[in-house]
Amino acid sequence: MHLHARSIRYFDMIRRCGSIRDAARQLHVASSAVNRQLLQLEEEIGTPLFERLSSGLRLTAAGQVFSRDVITVLQGEQRLATDLQRLATVAR
Repeated sequence: MHLHARSIRYFDMIRRCGSIRDAARQLHVASSAVNRQLLQLEEEIGTPLFERLSSGLRLTAAGQVFSRDVITVLQGEQRLATDLQRLATVAR
């Protein structure tokens, strides 16, 4: 189940991996696609979410705040999928 925007999934993977290249590898998509989604998300929010460092990416203060909500949303999606699966099993 994928109820949420691709951009927040990509953001979360970048956050976990610390780099766009590693996130792209985990997501099985091109690095340019991940970077494009991140840039679009930062433009929509109006602030950078990551500091671009030579050693990788690090969350900005805004990125830390955003990541807390993203984690909550993605965990909620997982709980919903589990609950719906249980209901389907009971209905059978």
